[in-house]
Amino acid sequence: MTEEEAKQVLQKYLDGRASTAEVKQVEDWYTQLDVPNQEVSDERKLLIRSEILVNIRKAIAKKEDRRSFSATYWFKIAAAVTILGFIFFGLWKQKDQYKTASTQTIVFTKAGERKNITLNDGSEVTLEPLAKLTYPGKFGKNSRKIKLLAGEAFFSIAHDEQRPFHVELPSNLNVKVLGTSFRIRADIAKNEIEVAVATGRVAVSNNGKLISKLVKDEVLQYSKTTGQSSIHINKLITPVKIEFNGSTLGQVIKRIEYVYSIKISLSDKSLSNLKSTATFNSVQQPNEILDIICSLHHLKFSSDKNRKTFKIYK
Repeated sequence: MTEEEAKQVLQKYLDGRASTAEVKQVEDWYTQLDVPNQEVSDERKLLIRSEILVNIRKAIAKKEDRRSFSATYWFKIAAAVTILGFIFFGLWKQKDQYKTASTQTIVFTKAGERKNITLNDGSEVTLEPLAKLTYPGKFGKNSRKIKLLAGEAFFSIAHDEQRPFHVELPSNLNVKVLGTSFRIRADIAKNEIEVAVATGRVAVSNNGKLISKLVKDEVLQYSKTTGQSSIHINKLITPVKIEFNGSTLGQVIKRIEYVYSIKISLSDKSLSNLKSTATFNSVQQPNEILDIICSLHHLKFSSDKNRKTFKIYK
């Protein structure tokens, strides 16, 4: 059914000219609006509510001399106009898209307010004042996507090699990670968008075209006006905890490799099953962390001159 056809059915419903089938169709539409977990933003609710009031007043002025209406009938008018409001937003034109959008949660922060959000995959987001974020109640099987519409936020993303994590930004920018920590500044009033990596690696693209891959301590600044970007080093990016709770040495190595963009090998593969429980900070250097991990298991390690490649041995 097209938007125009839907409007005609709704108008007939309001005029009392709808057939039995059309009445059922309208009431079925309204029933679908009450399906649990379908969330509508506060702004959209206000707009729909205003539309309801305007149309009800018009109906009153037009029909009050022709017939009296019960509370139930006015309830039906409100239902029909509510549906009309959804049509105006294009939500009935693409029902699947509506269902997807309706599960999105929108979070705002006021001036001087900060909010901590935990996503369903365990990832954490800290919103700074005057920020706006949208995210789904549950991520899909193949990817994880959220949107930072405005402001500044710090992201600590749970590692998942099967589902890349995407943060969509203004100016068609996209930040893709597997699991890492980074800060984004996307203030509406400012000309620049900034992506700063605390741990791990991120890929920043514009309209699907890769701009740059960033590693720990690298900061990308993107001009919304010119589309140009630059990269610099900042070692004062928010530090994060690196925790291991009964993790195997193989898991520990994999995590450290990702966080610091380094390579670690074992002289004996059987060592990978050794268990470790410890908490570190991203400010620490990888050799400091390996020194502690190795001492727990009476092991040793060596590295190349640039401390980019390490080897653990007995």
